[in-house]
Formats: sequence, structure tokens, C-alpha cells
Amino acid sequence: MATTYHITDIRNVALAGHGASGKTSLADALLFAAGATDRRGSVDDGTSVSDVEDEEKRRHFTIDCHLLHLEWAQKQIHLIDSPGYPDFIGNALSALAAVENVVIAVSAPAGIEVNTRRIFHEASRLKLGRIIALTRMDADNVDFLRTLAQIRETFGAQCVPFFVPIGQGPSLSGIVDALNPPEETPEDCPMSPSEAYQMVVEQIVETDDDLMNRYLEGETLSLTELQAATGRAIARGQIVPIVCVSVRKDIGIKDLLNVIADCGLSPADVHRHGSVPEREEDVDLEPHEEGELVAQVFKTTNDLFMGKLSFLRIYSGKMTHDTTLLNLRTGKTAKPGHLYRLQGKTQEEVKEAIAGDIVAVPKFDDLHISDTVTSTVSGHAPHVVLDPIKFPLPMVPRAVEPKTREDEPKISVGLAKIADEDPTFTYRRDAQTHELVISGMSELHLDVIQNRLKNRYKLDINTHIPHVPYLETIGGEAEAHHRHKKQTGGRGQFADVQLRIRPRDRGAGFNFVDAIKGGVIPGQYIPAVEKGIREQLEKGVVSGNPVVDVEAEVFFGGYHAVDSSEQAFKTASAAAFRKAFLEARPILLEPIVSLEVVVPIEKFGDISADLATRRGHITGMEALPGGVQSIQATVPLSEVLRYATDLKSMTGGRGSYTMEFRSYEPVPPNIQQTIIERWAKARAGVEEE
Repeated sequence: MATTYHITDIRNVALAGHGASGKTSLADALLFAAGATDRRGSVDDGTSVSDVEDEEKRRHFTIDCHLLHLEWAQKQIHLIDSPGYPDFIGNALSALAAVENVVIAVSAPAGIEVNTRRIFHEASRLKLGRIIALTRMDADNVDFLRTLAQIRETFGAQCVPFFVPIGQGPSLSGIVDALNPPEETPEDCPMSPSEAYQMVVEQIVETDDDLMNRYLEGETLSLTELQAATGRAIARGQIVPIVCVSVRKDIGIKDLLNVIADCGLSPADVHRHGSVPEREEDVDLEPHEEGELVAQVFKTTNDLFMGKLSFLRIYSGKMTHDTTLLNLRTGKTAKPGHLYRLQGKTQEEVKEAIAGDIVAVPKFDDLHISDTVTSTVSGHAPHVVLDPIKFPLPMVPRAVEPKTREDEPKISVGLAKIADEDPTFTYRRDAQTHELVISGMSELHLDVIQNRLKNRYKLDINTHIPHVPYLETIGGEAEAHHRHKKQTGGRGQFADVQLRIRPRDRGAGFNFVDAIKGGVIPGQYIPAVEKGIREQLEKGVVSGNPVVDVEAEVFFGGYHAVDSSEQAFKTASAAAFRKAFLEARPILLEPIVSLEVVVPIEKFGDISADLATRRGHITGMEALPGGVQSIQATVPLSEVLRYATDLKSMTGGRGSYTMEFRSYEPVPPNIQQTIIERWAKARAGVEEE
């Protein structure tokens, strides 16, 4: 059946925050309150609508992002429950990329945690409407005023309490609407509703000159006016409502739904950035139900029974089950045959979806995350390609091998399917060591990947620490000459190559220059010269790691009319490059990561000292409310390959960190020499001590 709502009736909302902040329990409560489910699911007993994977039920936390939907106050609300632990930040970023609003769960007893801050700032960067759900208000050790002060200190004065609790902790009995308070104030409110009203209204009127003037003149502003201004202010990031909730006592759940419906952004409020490659111009896509179909893949799954499901957020136009979809990245087309919206693991078929909707399409195997999809309309204007979703680079590697030889052919297939649905997971075959290396965000992330391989594809693997992904480059210029001459009877091999190499700026990559004059090397062999050099770049010279940021110029040489061949010139150019490289001050580059470590303040000295032993450089620090300290540092990846385990040991499990790739920097000379010697011994077959 066709949709009965319009784009302005849609609210797309991600539920995000730190792990164990109660997001998934909140999702279950919202569904139940809206009548979308007939019983409230529970994370603890494994009945949550959102946690659908066995791994999630076993660990009692969300790993993937899950789609849910409900109707409230004539609004169609799409919810995406996202993971809270930094280990699975890729799925959280996928969720944020598909919505206009985010409800950030902050645990009242725990306060601001490391991933809370990251999600808040990422939502700000994406210009999403933000609402804070202060969860677990019925728990022990809750201090509403303390937590409110912490939120405002950390995120700014735009965070204001739209509701005040009646009681707190185990004595919580309800909440009071700050914009529409009762005539009689309950005695046990930690903040008076009138104080909250003043705080909220003053923040709202600061965003609207007309309201400000009327407020200063003593005029009473209507609730409708304040709600309308709130929606506009949320869109500009000038208001972040705080709603107190308790899932266990069913307090604040419907109030949160009202804030989403009344003040949340609709898809019509937000333009998406993209480009028109044919015109080489940037555009801001204006959402419209009747416009050209423009949708983006933000998530994929590989179901053992359904096959591949691709989740599309529609930004413009309409889609039906028989729309022919065009993948603008590959040019391939497919008809989905079915459109689904999901309630956790339950698939509900729909016949039509409009701009603002989120749907899943089956069996379009060509689709990958960030792909832009349109319909194949002949004679249409050039298509808009939406900006790709940005994900952090996975920087924690493990070398893997199947436990049985029979599984060797199957392991790459399983890894490919998992990498397809998780952009923060990669795998590669190391050309030198022949190790199969997987990379993720943390040891926990890779542990989950390993369990998925076992549970989904019946693949058991062994893992170990792989070689760090160093790179090789040079610090100076050099020339070299190599003559390859071999006679074994019959046609021989001959090639003479002279080249010079020089360093390029970091990140500039490789450049090949053909400076041959007079045909001393015939043009037909120049591609072979370049290919020989490029193959050597992949193999490395001094440590078995790829060579980067080098320019190679072939300027002289020789050939034989009978014995020269492409293979001979490949061999000669590779050898000449190796000789020149050794004379051009070889430099090893190591990956440097940015760390943010959040620890109890009493552990600050221990963590700082430990980072120094890891060749870390502290770049910033910040005392956070709640007796915790944030430490920002840059550290070589080789020094933090097991940091999760070490940090847990140093802080008794109370520390957390995030890590992202920052840059490649030169390895200190003494460490470089050790790495080179170790590689030389390995090549020679000498066992290390």
C-alpha cells in the first residue's frame, strides 16, 4: 500500500551515546509506549527488539545498528539504535549519517563518558538536531543538579532541562514539564520548575529577536510559540533539550516522544551535500517527494537465508518495489522486487517509500556503503552523487589463519562479506610475509569478528600480532645503473637501465618520469621499466614494506635488438631502483595514531608516565566533571597494539580510550636499524632469539 504520510511527517532519529547508557532499553520502551510492540523487550532476558544477533544477546550490548519504527502524534518516526562502545563506532557513524536527529543517552549515575563526548561532537559536525535523554534517573547515586551542571559544562549552555524530576534515584516518581509546569510545584523537585522554565525560555528567546523583545517587555509567550522556536533553534544547534527518563518506572518515555515529534527536524529541514561529477560542481540536494530519486546506502548485512540486504536512506523522490535502481558508482542496475522496513529482525514489506524514508532492498549485491542510488530515468539531468560517509581507519591488526587447511579457500569469502558490512574492518594479504591480516578498531572488535566467522560461516581461526604496517621512503637523491644480461642458450636476456630517484612530499605517492632521449631505450619497453619499479615498490627494499613518496626518473640505458624483452627491462629497472634506494638515505615510516584516554583523575600520572615509555607525546589534557581526566596524545601504533588490555590492567577497568590513524612519521634511527636487521635475518632464514 502507498504511504499515507509526507516528508514533513517523518522524524529520523539515531539513539546514541556511551555503552551501558541504556539506549537499547530506551528503544524498547519507546516502541512499547507507542504501541509498536505488545510487550516491552528486555536486554537482560534477551527479548529486546533491537538486539537481534546472538552475539549481542550473549554480551548484553549493541554491536550493530538496528532499525526500528513507530508512529506518534501523527509522525512517522524511524529509530536507529546504534552501538555505544568506541570499538563499534563505525556502526554508530552509519546511523548518524542516515538521520536528522540524534537522541544522546547519558546515564544519570555515570554522567558524561568518553563516547558521549565523541557522539555529541560528531552530531554537531553533521548539524543534526540533538536531544539528551538523561537515563536511569531511578538508579542509586543520582544527583540531577550535578549531572545537569556536568552536561552544561561539557557541551555548553544550549543544553537545558525541558523536564525536572520529581524526586531522584529510587525515590523518582515523575517529571515536570518546564515549559508547561503545574500550578503547584511538587516539594521534592531538585530544581524548581520556575527556575527550569526561566533557563529554557531565556535560551530559546536568545535565538529569536522578536521573542526576545516581547519577553523583555514582560509578555508571556505561548507554549506553541516556544515549541516552534525550539524546533528552529534545534536545527541551528542553539538548543539541546534534556529529558529525564526512567525505563524501569516508565517515566519520561512519552514526553521524549513528544519532544521528538514536536521539535525534531524533518527530512525537509535539511539539505544534503553532494556533487554533480559531469559538471564538476558541488550541490546541496533539496529534499522533495516529487524530485529525482536520490538515495544512499548507509548499511548492509549478509543474511544466511535472505542474502544481502542494503539499507537505503531516501533523500529525494520516491521508490517502489519495481523501480529500476542505478548504482552511480558502478553503473549497474537492478530491480529490488521488494522493499522492506525493519522492526529489529522482523521485515515488513512496503510497496512505496518517499523522501525521508529508510528501507532495505534485497539481493543488489553490487551495492556498498556510501553508494548513491538513483532511478534509471532516460534524458534526465546529470545525477547528484552524495558525499561518502566518513569512517575512521581501522588500526588494530591481527594476522589470521584457519585452524584447518580445508578452510583456507573459504576464509577470504567470509572476511569479504564481513568487510562489506563493516567499513571499520579490513583484511589484506601481506605480499612479503604472506600473512592474512585483519584490522579493526580494537581487540574487542576483532574478537566479535572472529566469533562471527565461527557462528555464521563455521570458520575457526588462530590469530597473532602481525608485522606493523611500516612504509619505506627516502631522504635524499641518488642514481643507479643496472645491466641485466643473461645467456642460457638460444635467445638471451638483455636490458640496461640508468635511473635517478628523489623524495616527494609526504602523501604525494609515486611518480614515474620518462626522460629517455634518442631512443636508447625504445618506447615499447618504457612501460616495462615503470612496471618493474612499481613491483619493487610493493615489495620494499630494506624492510619488506611498501615504498611511498618517491619519484623515479629513467634517463639512459641500452637494449639489444634480439635479446631485449619486457621481462628483461622489468628485472633491470627493479635492480637499479634497489641500488639507488640504498644510496638515497632509506627511511622507515611508522603509523602514528591519535589517542584520547579518559581515566580517573588519580590515575593521570600513571597513564602519562606509561605513554612516555611508549614514545607517546601528550598533545592536550582536560579535567572533566565527575573526577575523570582526558589525555590526548600521539603514539606509534607499534606501541599500543595491546593497549586495551594494558589500560584495563592499569585502571582496574575504569579507563577507556579512542584511537584513530593520524599520520606516518619517520622511525627513530636505532629502532629502524633493529627492524631492518630483523627483516634481513628473517629473509636469510635465521631464527630470532
